[in-house]
Amino acid sequence: MILAPFPDTARTAISSALARELLAAAERLPLYDNHEFYSTALQSLVHDSIREACPDGFDFVVNLIRKRVARWPYCALLSGLRFDEGNRLFVAINRAFGGLVGLPFQKPRAQLVHYIQPATDIRGAHGGREVENLHTDAVDQGTPIEFISMICVRPDQGGEGRSRVLDVDAVRDEVKTHLGTDTLELLETEPVPWQLHEGCGGGVKWQRVLTESGMCWRRYTINLALKENGAKISDEMLTALDDFGRVVAASTRTMDFLMREGELLFSDNTRTIHARTAIVAGDASDRLMIRSWVKASGTD
Repeated sequence: MILAPFPDTARTAISSALARELLAAAERLPLYDNHEFYSTALQSLVHDSIREACPDGFDFVVNLIRKRVARWPYCALLSGLRFDEGNRLFVAINRAFGGLVGLPFQKPRAQLVHYIQPATDIRGAHGGREVENLHTDAVDQGTPIEFISMICVRPDQGGEGRSRVLDVDAVRDEVKTHLGTDTLELLETEPVPWQLHEGCGGGVKWQRVLTESGMCWRRYTINLALKENGAKISDEMLTALDDFGRVVAASTRTMDFLMREGELLFSDNTRTIHARTAIVAGDASDRLMIRSWVKASGTD
């Protein structure tokens, strides 16, 4: 299946001079442990310190991301930035968009600045890894996470684990074309159950898959709610979810690209779904990504 390339209009190369300035500003700060970044006061301190040291350059990067993410394809891919080992610049950029949030700290999977490796990815019910299916991040949280950001620290040594992103405009068109307006309306109006993470108190929340401008999708989490909490939905909705999953997985409008070392992908988590392709090396792959969730309302 031939997929779409990542559009040049959403790519930006940061100059080496600006990258050096931002890195130097970050490295003037002390090193912090990952769990310390759960403090919103520390997030703000890191943000304010780096911005004060390099105001024009920092604002340029943040505003560039903001403009790219606000329009199709609702994500931005930046190259050329140089990130410090303590993740201070990464935290500062994310903090410009809201509060960094995460599950209660527990290595290796639950960290505010989260390290993603094939060896710790959740295994799929039918083989592979769940991350290979297009999905929304943090659907098991009580409230939506508006933004996700990821740095490629190391790509897979075999060139696998390609990133994939599909936007809500394309999804709505695909549903209307292949499933019809009745299914589109059903997914827009009838909420479905989502299993909440135990760190958020467990239980189930109810939310629609589609809205006029957004979407929420991770079949794995819906299935958990149905199996573990006894949530019930209509046969019509079950069929619609099956069909929706097939249409999304088969869409040739999905953007397919390989993230390179040091690249930053910043996405609107309410208007895009994402995945990575399978990695033959599996647990032996040295692919390493760093990810954070950003809640736009979490700025206090």
